[in-house]
Amino acid sequence: MDRLFRLLTMLALLSACSVKENRGLCPCELRVAGSEPLRTEGGVLVSVIQDGIVVKQGMLGKDDFDGGKCVLTVPRKPSVVTVFTGITDMNTAGGRQLDIISGYECDELYSCSAFAELSGDEADCIVTPHKNFARLDLAVVGLPDIALMRIEGKVHGYDLLSLDPCEGSFGCGPRDGGSRTHWFLRLPRQLDDSLTLDVLFGDSAVRQVPLGAIIAAGGYRYDDEDLLDIAVTVDLSKSEAVVHLSDWEEGEYSTIEY
Repeated sequence: MDRLFRLLTMLALLSACSVKENRGLCPCELRVAGSEPLRTEGGVLVSVIQDGIVVKQGMLGKDDFDGGKCVLTVPRKPSVVTVFTGITDMNTAGGRQLDIISGYECDELYSCSAFAELSGDEADCIVTPHKNFARLDLAVVGLPDIALMRIEGKVHGYDLLSLDPCEGSFGCGPRDGGSRTHWFLRLPRQLDDSLTLDVLFGDSAVRQVPLGAIIAAGGYRYDDEDLLDIAVTVDLSKSEAVVHLSDWEEGEYSTIEY
């Protein structure tokens, strides 16, 4: 037992950095924590980027992250730390993207990035994730009983390094809101106003409503740091829509013809 203990001690000393060695070659123990408790359930994905390359990634639960258990051992050099929270159904692709599964809506994502110097044995990085999805509250007037709806777009996920939306096919039917006229869907941050609401009738005919243009005409901005939620009422019989944004004063709205 004593011999084994001496051997383990010797190996630990050999693997550690001595005072005489170049400390820049030693690893850094990075602790990543939020400035406040996370707002949504789901997984937390933390990426450490050095020279444009992901050198370390870690996935943990909300409670562990809030409890200060996000500790990563990384090379000691200036880094960018990115954090995505609220991951439930989305998948990572090659360590570089966070993708929305085909036929699914966007997760309740909050994300952020922060610079970390990482010049010592230990470092702390405090982050504040921002809302990177929009809740769409959709009401459709004049929808036939036999009709189905699908929302199509051109963003299918996010770049884990830049946090920017990734261009690609997005398509999902909205969730039933409890009535034939009320629906819900979580949207990713958009690159343009190309979102469409496709209404599919029983005879295979499709009516396409320019949902992205309607939202933009209502004053919505996808470049806000924290995305607002949106309420849209589409009247199929009048080719008219009403848009409410989540932070507008009560009773204020925009009516748009399409």
